[in-house]
Amino acid sequence: MERMTEYAFGAIKGKENRVGFFNFLLNITPDCDCVPWSDASFVPDIGILASKDPVAIDQASYDLVNRQMGLANTLLQKNHAPGKDKFLGVWESTLGNIQLDYGEKIGLGNKEYRLIEI
Repeated sequence: MERMTEYAFGAIKGKENRVGFFNFLLNITPDCDCVPWSDASFVPDIGILASKDPVAIDQASYDLVNRQMGLANTLLQKNHAPGKDKFLGVWESTLGNIQLDYGEKIGLGNKEYRLIEI
């Protein structure tokens, strides 16, 4: 997890203030987008986020997903209530903040953010 964060940092190093990031919080399913299969969404669609800070946008995405009420009849087995970690509700060994904490530690970005709804 930390190595992937370092790779992301390396990809944008020297391009600060010239890179933008977009997260589409739509059809959020239990598995990584990188797998060739899908399942039912476990929270409602939230929207699209944009930022110049990759750590802030991912922290905001993580927080927004966890603020949702989990959907019934999905792979979400627990943590349905708003404020509960939905990713842990699907995969009990998942620690969603490892990359966020490490990204902030190495200077990739900052976990603090301000949401502006448009």
